[in-house]
Amino acid sequence: KNLMNQKKIIIAVISLSFLSFAWIGYVTFNPDQENPGMVRFISLNDLSSVTESERIRLGGRISAGSIQISKQNQLECDFGLQQGELTVPVNFLGTRPDLFKDDAEVIVEGHYVNEKFVADQLQTKCASRYEGDLRDDSSYNVESI
Repeated sequence: KNLMNQKKIIIAVISLSFLSFAWIGYVTFNPDQENPGMVRFISLNDLSSVTESERIRLGGRISAGSIQISKQNQLECDFGLQQGELTVPVNFLGTRPDLFKDDAEVIVEGHYVNEKFVADQLQTKCASRYEGDLRDDSSYNVESI
């Protein structure tokens, strides 16, 4: 009787493990709109290969002087996202981070529609003033770790 219970437990553990791995594999190889963890991060050079239904992330700097806040809705703004020489117009509706300003590094997430990026998420990268001396690689003392 005891041996029978052990076999049931082993079969249950193996079954749960198999189901877990199958679910992880399915989620990994079948990204969809409802799974925001599987969003491609692309460069502005690759925008032409994106479909309107595909959710993507872009990163870059806010073009100087490009921020325009809507008069009708203070939560809506337009700005230019710049990577090197390339710039794409971005429309964002939502609360902007405190560090949102000209030349700030940002990451936007949303859809590229009619040559404009419609973002529903906006993050600013940490400003260099918070990084202190860590920006200088020579300040790392690897030997003391």
